[in-house]
Amino acid sequence: MDVEVGAVESGVDAEYFLHAACVYDGGLTFMDQFDTDLFSALRRSNLFYPFASQHDWELGSWLLRSGLSLVAIDKFLSLELIRSLPLSFRTAKELCGQAELLPLGPHWQSMVIPTSFHTKSLAVLYWHDPLECIATILNNPLLHRLVDFVPYKEYSLPTMRRRYSEWITGDNAWNIQSQLPKGVGTILSSDKTNISAMTSDHCESK
Repeated sequence: MDVEVGAVESGVDAEYFLHAACVYDGGLTFMDQFDTDLFSALRRSNLFYPFASQHDWELGSWLLRSGLSLVAIDKFLSLELIRSLPLSFRTAKELCGQAELLPLGPHWQSMVIPTSFHTKSLAVLYWHDPLECIATILNNPLLHRLVDFVPYKEYSLPTMRRRYSEWITGDNAWNIQSQLPKGVGTILSSDKTNISAMTSDHCESK
C-alpha cells in the first residue's frame, strides 16, 4: 500500500493514503455566483440585502426557521410592538418573497411512496440531489481547506504514538479507501436538521 508522510501541525506527523481523490481548482464558487448575481451591486452598500439591516435579517431568518405557519407569522408581524420596528417585510408573503431573492442551495425533491395498505396521509419521500449537496459544500468559501478528501493517520512526536481526531484519521476511512480504485474518493456526512422542520412538522403529508 502506498502512503505519503507529511506534517499536519506542530508536533504531529501524518501518513496520507496515496492515489486517493485529488482536488483541482476551477469553476465558480458560491461567493463567485453571489457576487455576480442580479443584486450584487446593492449588497456592496448593504450586506444583508434584500433585508434592510442585520437585525431585519436576523428576525426574518428566525421566523423562516421557526417552524411557524404562514398564518402564525402574519399574526406575529401584526403585533403592535413588531409593527413599530423598521422591518422591510410586514407579512409572511413578503418575507418569503425576499428570501427567494437569496442565492439558492440544494432543492428539496419529493415523491409519493405507494403503500399496500391504507394510510391516513400520503407517504412522501423527501430528498436532496447528492451532487447538489456536494457542490454546495465544495463551493462554500467558509469551508475552504476544512474538508478532508484523503484518509490519513496521525502520530504524536517524538513518540510516534498513533492518535485519533477526526473520522478521516481512523481505520475505517483508511480501509474504505483501500477498497476503492485509485483516484476515487468518498464523501460521508450527516445532517442533524430534522426534515420535519422543513415541512412544517407534516412529513407524512405532501
